[in-house]
Amino acid sequence: MKKSLGILISLAVVFAFVIAGCGEKKNAVRDLKLSVTTSETSSWYWGAAKFKELVEQRTNGRYKISIYPNEQLASGDQTKTLEMLYQGINELDIHSAMIHNNVEPKLTACFMPWIFTKGNASVDEYVFNGTGGAKIKELISARGAVPLALGENGFRQITNSKLPIHKPADFNGMKFRVPSVTVLVDLFKMLGADPVSMSFSEVFTALQQKTINGQENPLGIIDSSKLYEVQPYLTVANYCYDPIVLSASKKFWDSLNDEDKKIFQEAATEAMAAQVIENRQRDASLLKTLTDKGMKANVLTPAEIAAFQTALAPLYKKYIDQYGAELFEAFGYKAK
Repeated sequence: MKKSLGILISLAVVFAFVIAGCGEKKNAVRDLKLSVTTSETSSWYWGAAKFKELVEQRTNGRYKISIYPNEQLASGDQTKTLEMLYQGINELDIHSAMIHNNVEPKLTACFMPWIFTKGNASVDEYVFNGTGGAKIKELISARGAVPLALGENGFRQITNSKLPIHKPADFNGMKFRVPSVTVLVDLFKMLGADPVSMSFSEVFTALQQKTINGQENPLGIIDSSKLYEVQPYLTVANYCYDPIVLSASKKFWDSLNDEDKKIFQEAATEAMAAQVIENRQRDASLLKTLTDKGMKANVLTPAEIAAFQTALAPLYKKYIDQYGAELFEAFGYKAK
């Protein structure tokens, strides 16, 4: 009897340890990495911090998100960091759709010059509330990542160290850093410039040393990266719109239960919607901020933009022929 009682007690102790162990596993904190291209002062990082706050709050701390700005996880290499998302090494990621374009070339359609003819109104219609945004998510999903929500880098502007830009001929002979996006490389070549692809982390030094003459980026990036220190001329061209994508790796996403997927999805949607508002509020005052910091700015007129569109007519035809008119119509562009 004593022997049987001893066995029962031993089994009870073992069972208690098993239950305790299961409880610890269920309540364990899961650490996640979120890579962001830009610095802590950018609206991208602001949106990432909002997403982190919402997820950690709504999961009662079961998930902890560490944000890594400036492509820290890949020593400044945007393309490598994005590969880490698709490979499942990083769980979460905010990258420009332009960098996703290296994985899915059809994303070219949303970067075509001056396709959003009514500015933010066209962007809201096609990217955030329409067929364009749905197409971006569809294309990224097909390549193996999980796009949760779209945010905004904004309209890209042009800076250089030589002269104010007003017409296509002003690009002649200048060396510009552009992202590794084929359509932008083709665009700058067509305008007579010499486009150079390099990691964004190298751009400031290259401009400072004058190994390149200029670059292009939204106002927020120009400011947060302090490019005003090495670029005297700013041309507000609104030539190309750049959405950003908050994504999860498929490996991580598939590991979540339905309840947690809903939390992450809703947090991403809310955080990126807030990021768009934050980015536009910042943009409203950035032109004055940059001119106060010494940049000489000019804004392209409708007539000047029309001259650029005429010069780039072969570019539109090339990519519409390559990917089909239907894809471009998803972003509101119709061939003339």
